[in-house]
Amino acid sequence: MVDSTEEMSGAEMEQIKIIFNTLYLCIGYALRHVENREGAEAASDLKNNMLESLKSGDINMALLEETKTFDLVVSKIEELTWADT
Repeated sequence: MVDSTEEMSGAEMEQIKIIFNTLYLCIGYALRHVENREGAEAASDLKNNMLESLKSGDINMALLEETKTFDLVVSKIEELTWADT
């Protein structure tokens, strides 16, 4: 198992980026699904509850260990929108 991104080759890092971007798109898809089935308020509640759980460590305590990583993940979730434009 790789302990840090410095140990990864360029190809491995590209795969990690693809994985994270895919997961981010999946979260956006889930928010759109909730909005379509249960309404915009339910989607907003989901996003707000997810952010609260991220910030408190309820989803993954390891996120709290590195400020840079925490800021990146939280900012990406905060940017999520679900309304199709």
